[in-house]
Amino acid sequence: MNAALASPALEQAAEWFALRQQGWSDSDQQRWRAWLHADARHADAWRRVESVWQSFAPLSAPAAATALDAAGRRRRQALRGLGGALGIGAVSLLGLHGLRAQRGLQTQRTAAGHTGRWILADGSQLWLNAGSEVTVDIGSGRRALHLLRGELLLQTGHHPAHAGLPLTVHVPGARLQPIGTRFAVGREAQGSRLDVFEGMVRCLPLFGAALDVSAGGAARIGPMGGLSTVDADPLRGDWQDGRLQVQHAPLIRVIDELARHHQGYLGCDPALAALNVTAVLPRLDSLQALQLLARALPIRIEQRWPWWTVVRPL
Repeated sequence: MNAALASPALEQAAEWFALRQQGWSDSDQQRWRAWLHADARHADAWRRVESVWQSFAPLSAPAAATALDAAGRRRRQALRGLGGALGIGAVSLLGLHGLRAQRGLQTQRTAAGHTGRWILADGSQLWLNAGSEVTVDIGSGRRALHLLRGELLLQTGHHPAHAGLPLTVHVPGARLQPIGTRFAVGREAQGSRLDVFEGMVRCLPLFGAALDVSAGGAARIGPMGGLSTVDADPLRGDWQDGRLQVQHAPLIRVIDELARHHQGYLGCDPALAALNVTAVLPRLDSLQALQLLARALPIRIEQRWPWWTVVRPL
């Protein structure tokens, strides 16, 4: 779960959730219901805390891990079916599963806390961020990648056997056509994000006009293909070697990036909004990164529960 500023609603929701875990009384439940219905933000915060717990619980209970993993598989299968109905570029996910069996397509994936690197048949270099999955369809007149979850980084290749054959990367709502480029694209809760570091990437949505994103640019892609340009993010693009290299970046943004690989919730006190960081941190080991930050900055790491961590001022 990505970090957010440690808002009062989230803090309160975490307090209520911890009380429930410890065993609450009837009067506690009544007060919780009153709090829950007092503000729409409370219900949203409660759902986020429940999501955090579901992602963390398998680490502390093997039996729960088995049950949650099975439920997660069922949920992913349902979501992929839905994604197929909406379409993923030119090939739906439902159709992609059929193509996998028919063509023997290659699927690459990474687990939480690990990245991966592959050299593809067309000479392209592919990196997958932690917890990612991509299907590779290259050969016999085809040159396509389908990002199923997580984030990929691609340096396009120029193998003679594939000369003149355009490469496409498919995400929900659009296909991306890189032109001599190095870029990253990641699936997010409400669509996908594209960051281009070299060359250019043409975004071809399901509906509407194409958008060309050049080096130094970025774009958001809605699940139905809506395109919008966004500011470039200097913290993206260097995760392939496990480092998080930042120079005068807001601490809150650094914490948000570390939270992508953190088990449980990782947030930052709004009082630290003006604090900037220059450092090289281990991106995939959030606990070690937090320890390094705490040694160099006027901050403390507060962990009231194993599944809830907040960075606060000293």
